[in-house]
Amino acid sequence: MNYAPIALFTYNRYKHTRQTIESLLKNSLAQESELYIFSDGAKKGDEEKVESVRAYLKTISGFKAVHIKYGEQNKGLANSIIDGVTSLFQKYPSVIVLEDDLQTSPHFLQFMNDALNHYSPNEIWSIAGYSPNIKIPSSYQFDSFLVHRNCSWGWATWKQNWEKTDWNISGFNDFFVDKSKRKKFERGGNDLSIMFLKQQMQVIHSWSVRFNFGAFTYNLPTVYPVKSLVKNLGVDGSGTHMKQSSKYNTTLATNSVINTNYCSYNNFNTIIEHRFKRFYNTSLYRRVINLYKTFKAVKSIKKPR
Repeated sequence: MNYAPIALFTYNRYKHTRQTIESLLKNSLAQESELYIFSDGAKKGDEEKVESVRAYLKTISGFKAVHIKYGEQNKGLANSIIDGVTSLFQKYPSVIVLEDDLQTSPHFLQFMNDALNHYSPNEIWSIAGYSPNIKIPSSYQFDSFLVHRNCSWGWATWKQNWEKTDWNISGFNDFFVDKSKRKKFERGGNDLSIMFLKQQMQVIHSWSVRFNFGAFTYNLPTVYPVKSLVKNLGVDGSGTHMKQSSKYNTTLATNSVINTNYCSYNNFNTIIEHRFKRFYNTSLYRRVINLYKTFKAVKSIKKPR
């Protein structure tokens, strides 16, 4: 059996990168998987930290093969992921993606590969490794669930879905002025539309919200594990895009045996969907601010040129 390659994106955090690799090596499929590491170029002042990470990368073994690409210029995370994953899809039909601050369960690679084989890209947009700490109904019989929000903390997808994504978001204005479309886009959390607006205004640089818009365009959900297979180590405040927070803490699934009973591609559980959305919803205070920003943006888009 051919297993999906792993793409790992690193920068200047030696300690986190090492923890990510060490946990990944505990996966039973590590020795059967090729690892592609993309080391982003250093910003001014980060040269020593980046070189420390790169020195460690050269020592990594235990995978079927290890390939390292050293960036000369700093691309930033969004461009690094878009370029790196796109390059792998020139060779592979599916890819598993990790960043350098993610601790994986020993079952992570098994779940991701099995899910990629179980589901079809015509029915599912992507596979998630991380799952937020929400209460799953005791009557729920499956080990996976569906929601309309992609995951950026350990994930996988297929070539055809990646290549269908419009990274330039040519239809943003038509989408954003339509309240009903924004509401539908926010099925996975009411933070998504404002995040999308910030991306278009270049306030943030997010590959993930653009990839999520692709899922929205084709109305395809993401599969999540009931028990999280990824823990984010970057919520300690060390990362560029994540402040220190305990909200995203989760307990890794580390049971000795994994027998995955996947839900079908159209089996949505409304209780799980509601709890998932509520987890990502913003506070009332932030919601009011975002409504004002949205109103201003819509007004600006509609303004005659």
